[in-house]
Amino acid sequence: MDIDKFVFSPPQISTAVTNSIEDARTDPTMLSLGLPALNEFVMARKDKVIGLLGDTSQGKTSLMSEIARNMSTQIDAEHGEIGIYVTWEDNMEDFGMGDIANFSKIPLVSLYNGQVKEHEFKKLMQAATERATTPLWIIGHSETSGMRPQLTMTDVCEAVEWIVAKQGRKVRFMCGDYLQRINRRDTNERDTRMQFSAIMDAWKNLALAYHPSVFVGSQVSRDKVEKHKWRQPQIHWAMETSNFEHTCDAALSVWMPSKSNDAWKMGDQLQDGITVTKELLLVEILKQKKGATQILKALDFLPEYSMFLPYGRGEAMRERLQREAVNNAI
Repeated sequence: MDIDKFVFSPPQISTAVTNSIEDARTDPTMLSLGLPALNEFVMARKDKVIGLLGDTSQGKTSLMSEIARNMSTQIDAEHGEIGIYVTWEDNMEDFGMGDIANFSKIPLVSLYNGQVKEHEFKKLMQAATERATTPLWIIGHSETSGMRPQLTMTDVCEAVEWIVAKQGRKVRFMCGDYLQRINRRDTNERDTRMQFSAIMDAWKNLALAYHPSVFVGSQVSRDKVEKHKWRQPQIHWAMETSNFEHTCDAALSVWMPSKSNDAWKMGDQLQDGITVTKELLLVEILKQKKGATQILKALDFLPEYSMFLPYGRGEAMRERLQREAVNNAI
C-alpha cells in the first residue's frame, strides 16, 4: 500500500477543498428527489449512500422507483449519463410496468392482467416510447430468464463496469432494492451481521469508484415496528446490520399509517393537521450530513398508478383519473 496516498498535508487539504467548492459551483452534482415537500433533502450527491427504510408493503420500492424516474429527467442523457436500478425483488417487466402505469395513468392491475382497453392502447404506446427514452437501466432478471441470477455485489460491480467501459455510459445515480435480498456468498463472512456489513461497504466502495448517488433500500425489524404506536422507522431499526446506519451518509424512512390498522384508523389525527387516509404516506428525513434532519413530510401515494402527490390531493386525483377513463371508454 502506498501510504502517502492516504496522508494529506494542510496545503493539500486547502487546495482540495477549494477545488471541490469550485466544482460544485460550476457543475452542481446534487439531484432533486422530485417529490413534493422534500426539497430540504440535499444529500443526493455523487459518492453518497442514502438509505431508504420501511416495513414491508409500505411503499418503499414505489418511492425508490419514483425517485429514479424523477432523477432520470435531471441528467444529461444525450451525453451518456444514466441511472441504474438494481433489483433482487421485482423482475424487469414488473419494474417497467410501474413506469408505464406512472406515464400512462393506466391502472397497474390492468397492465398486469393484460386488460388494457382499446381506447387505452394509444396511451400505452406513448408511455412505452417515453420509457424507451428514459435513461434508467435495470440490473436484475427478466420473467423470460427462467431463474433469478441471485446477484452478489461483486456481480453488480462487474455489471456497472461493463455499462461504463463497454457501453460508454456515466452513472449518475443507482438504486438497490433491497439489502436483505442481496446474495451474500461473496462476502467470505460466516456471521450474518458481518455479511450485511460487507455488503454496505461494497455499496460505499461502488459509490466512490463510479461517483453515483446511491440509494439502498432496507427492511426494518418487525419486532421494533410492532413495539410502537408511532411506527415511522428510525435508522437504528434497520435489519441485520448497524453498519447500515454508519455507512449511509443520509437516510429516509416511509410509513403508511392506514396499514397499521391495529394502532390507527381512518380519520385519526396525527400531527400538524395530518389525518390518516388510505393514501397518506409519511416520509422522514432521518439523517443527512449537510442538511436538516428529523423532518417529517406527508405525501399521498396512489399505488395503482405508482404516483406520488402533495398531501390531500390523492383522492381527488384518483377520482379524476377514473372519471377520465370512463369518459374515454364511451
